[in-house]
Amino acid sequence: MSTRTRPQMTFETRASLIAMARDAFGRHGFSGVPLEDLCAAAGLTRGALYHHFGSKLGLFEAVVAEMDDALDEAVERATEEAGGGWPGFRAGCRAYLQAMVAPDIQRIVLNDAPAVIPNFAGRPRMRLCTAQMVDVLEGLMKEGAIRRTDAAALANVIAGAVANAAAWATSRQDPAAAFAAAGDTIGLLLDGLEIAEV
Repeated sequence: MSTRTRPQMTFETRASLIAMARDAFGRHGFSGVPLEDLCAAAGLTRGALYHHFGSKLGLFEAVVAEMDDALDEAVERATEEAGGGWPGFRAGCRAYLQAMVAPDIQRIVLNDAPAVIPNFAGRPRMRLCTAQMVDVLEGLMKEGAIRRTDAAALANVIAGAVANAAAWATSRQDPAAAFAAAGDTIGLLLDGLEIAEV
């Protein structure tokens, strides 16, 4: 007799659906995966899938949210391993680019999500990430680690550079090499912000 509670079963069903959908969307793209195929693969009716996610778009948004969480963790881990501060910030930027090498992340996060999710760049999560970056940059300026400028403008310029570099790299014949080159180039740009110790 199973001892799982209803909330546990719901959580496990959602997790299984998200994993299955990530695989399907990663291989075929959002438009290339019919809702009926998702339901059949999960062994669920359309109504059951709607119960958990509301729609195919809702399921896709859940997949993107899970991938965002994993990207955030990779950035935070790289930041901590580099000792925080300015070296940590730079390591976080590089870690984000390195994570983008994965084909499913490229297809889902870089290609499909901005086109499929309404106001993708203006989502609360994106605004929170930018606000957090502004706080970090303001702290680094106060510490004298980097040059002073408008922190909000700088955060958006850096985020835009990293995002555009990632999008560019995915279109190259050798994406892995392109991502490495993009990481080196972003590093050169960040060099200009650093205040050298005397």
